[in-house]
Amino acid sequence: METALYFLAWEWINIALEYTSVAWVRLPRLFWAVVGVNILTHPMLMFLLQCVFDNPSFNEAPGTIAVCECVVFIVEWACLTAAYGRARAKLCAGAALLMNSVSFATGVALQLRP
Repeated sequence: METALYFLAWEWINIALEYTSVAWVRLPRLFWAVVGVNILTHPMLMFLLQCVFDNPSFNEAPGTIAVCECVVFIVEWACLTAAYGRARAKLCAGAALLMNSVSFATGVALQLRP
């Protein structure tokens, strides 16, 4: 139960951070697009980190997390482009890149120890 609550809390924090980071993008139903791609990609990221890469901690393998975030970026970009059309592919790429950069930077900041 504790693991599920932890996962849900991080999902909510991630959605809030990523939506805030791309609030400048004036696309219809943006909030629900961000929620949708996060519901798809956050479990995928957790699966990659825990099952494929044997649950490394950030301090041991920041490169692994960066590679996984790149995979998430590609999937989110594809999903946003599918939702908003190829004409907005560059805007969707910028939004997906910013969303994942903010998420990654927040993870880095939370792992810093005094």
